[in-house]
Order: sequence, then C-alpha cells, then structure tokens
Amino acid sequence: MIYLEFLIKLSRKKVENINIITKRYLYDKIDINNRLIGILGARGTGKTTLMLQLIKEKYDLSETIYMSLDHIFFLENNLINVIESLYTRYGIKNFFLDEIHKYKNWEQEIKNIYDFYDDIKIIFSGSSSINIKQAKYDLSRRCVTYILNGLSFREFLNIKYGEKYKPYDFQELIENYRDIAFNIAENSKILLDFQEYYKYGYYPIYFENNKSIISKIINMYEKVIYEDIVEVANLNTENLIVLKKLIYFIATMQPGKININNLSKNLKKDNKTIIHFVSKLEDAGLLNLLPKKGVGGTLVRSPEKIYIENGTLYNAINEEIRNNLNIGNLREIIFINQIKNSNQNIRYSKEIGDFKVNGYYFEVGGKNKGKKQIKDKIEISFIIKDDILYGEKGIIPLYLFGFLY
Repeated sequence: MIYLEFLIKLSRKKVENINIITKRYLYDKIDINNRLIGILGARGTGKTTLMLQLIKEKYDLSETIYMSLDHIFFLENNLINVIESLYTRYGIKNFFLDEIHKYKNWEQEIKNIYDFYDDIKIIFSGSSSINIKQAKYDLSRRCVTYILNGLSFREFLNIKYGEKYKPYDFQELIENYRDIAFNIAENSKILLDFQEYYKYGYYPIYFENNKSIISKIINMYEKVIYEDIVEVANLNTENLIVLKKLIYFIATMQPGKININNLSKNLKKDNKTIIHFVSKLEDAGLLNLLPKKGVGGTLVRSPEKIYIENGTLYNAINEEIRNNLNIGNLREIIFINQIKNSNQNIRYSKEIGDFKVNGYYFEVGGKNKGKKQIKDKIEISFIIKDDILYGEKGIIPLYLFGFLY
C-alpha cells in the first residue's frame, strides 16, 4: 500500500538524518527489552532526538519505524489499523510513536495493540502533562515511563565542547565538592559558560541556532499553553489567556510574595481554579512548586513557593515583556531545577536557610552571601554561592549542582 511505503520512507529518512553524537542522560537508562515504554517531557527537551538515536543504534532498522502522530496523515487514518498493516505486510515490530498526546484515544489503541501482539514493542513520547497512572485504559501496569528533563549544565558543557564530564551523586557532591570544583574549574570559562547555560542553554534547541533562541522558547511555551494543555485540560480561550497571565505574574514576582490567594485576587479567579491552573502548568514543565513541610497530595494543592521551571524560560519570559531579571530569584530557580531534575527531595525551609534537601539545609546567594542564616546547624548546612569557582568549608559553588544528572 502506497501510504505505508510513504511512512516507512519518511521514517528511514528521519533516522538517517540524525547526526547528533552526544547522548542525553536518559539514553543508557532506557531498558529496551520492555514492550511498552513512555518517554515524557516538556516541549523542547529533546524527546524526538533521543528516539531517533535509539532507533539508529539499538534497533533493527528493517523492523522499526518512527511516526509522529501530529502528522496530518493521522487525522484521517486509524493508528491501530496502520500498525496492524505495517506489522503484517512489512514485518515492522518496533513502533516509535512521537507526540502521542496529539492523537485522540491513544490510550485505548495502544492497550489493544499491546494485548493483541506479544512481539510488538511500542516506544512513545508525549507531553509531560500526560498522567500515565491515571490513563483511563490502565496503561500504568503495562508501561515503563521515563522523564526527559532539559539539559543539565554538565550536558550543556559536553555538547558545547565535546567533553565527557560525568554526573555526580548528590551525596558524593556534598562530601567532595571542594575536590570536584577544583577539577572542573580547570576550564577557566566555567562561570561564563554557566551564565550562558542558565540564560539560554537549558533546551537542546539552543545548539541548532542560538541567535533566535529567545523567540523559539517563547513560541514553545505558547504552544504548551495553547495546544498541549488544551488537549489535556480542555480549557476555553478565556482560561488560556489567564494561564499566560499567570506565567507573567509568577515570572515577575518574588517567590515569597506569591501564594494562591494573591494569584486568585490578581487574576480574578477563585482559589480552586488557580490551584488547578498552577498544577497544569507544573505538569506541562513550565513551573516548579515547592511544598510546605508535610506529606501527601495536599502539599501540591498548597505550595509554599512557586517558581518558573528553569532559568532559560525565566530569562525568555522576562525578555519578552522587557522586565529586568531578579538575580536572587534566578539563582533559586537554577538550584531548584537541577535538584528536582536529579530526583532529590527538596522542600522550602522556614527553619534554616532557604531549602532542605535530603536532610541538609541550603542558603542560596551571590559571592558575598554570609552564613548567619545557617549558623544554628552549621554541620549539615551550606551556603550555595553564584560567581565563585572553588568551594570552601560550608560553601559550594552553585554551578556544581549542574553536575547531578
């Protein structure tokens, strides 16, 4: 059938044209023996590139196909029928399905394929706002899910210089940060690289054409709001406008001055609606929420602090609206982002410093930051300083936390 051959040729051309050598942190963690794999992440984090690299280097190309479900072809063609035809006519057994959230009823069709064919493997990518555990056709028991975050500072350096900096475990970094910083600081441009990274380099698209990176990021997060969130949350136009205003508000205010009541008052929406919006923006990779001390789902419903998800997005939004960056806010955003992306347990601290991570306390600031905020538990507390190359006793350079993943 002509349309099947078209899909196969399109896939092979896409795979052949992938020439990115550097591998993301997730590349070797994906167990390709699983029959149903989900790669979730925010727009722009590199899910498509990762999938194409996996096809090119870990799968038999004659038995594998890549298909993007946002292609116009799938507006009129049924996914399950296409997969059955490719399987029976061409022997395709490995199906890489990109942008799966763009296809209506994807959960049921994938479940049916998984149950009907025990030698078919499906690897799909989708928006981080997809909740597999709540998928109505119970994919959670069948699917192994991975999250692809934006670039760490370590990955940024590896791509920029062709280096092979290794990641450090959180505990290893806390115990050996002075030695680690001494070795990394052999790169005399490390602080300049760090500024470049957190302002522009969190998304891999920076290395495609960095001259237009701000406009690309603005376009990306608008698509998240006006396309991705719409599909998941089914919001009307009025509420989508409120979502964008919410982003602007959070990007221009100090985290300590942002709370649900404040947002509700300024945006003229009830608390329940604002909590719902904030949750959707977090799911979509645009916000990071820091809960109060405690356990359970009530933490997310009542966050202590609300941040833009990463420094690059924060910078782009403020450039878009011509607002000056708040450097203190930016430093906290960077620290939280790298900590959360490395799967550490972080809470806002009212006791000592700014944050508590795995039993340690951290105060984040510039190179002149003092120790008075952590003096009560100095043995398990640290000052995190921007604009310094080397560590001292109780003082860790901010850029080092970019080596956690």
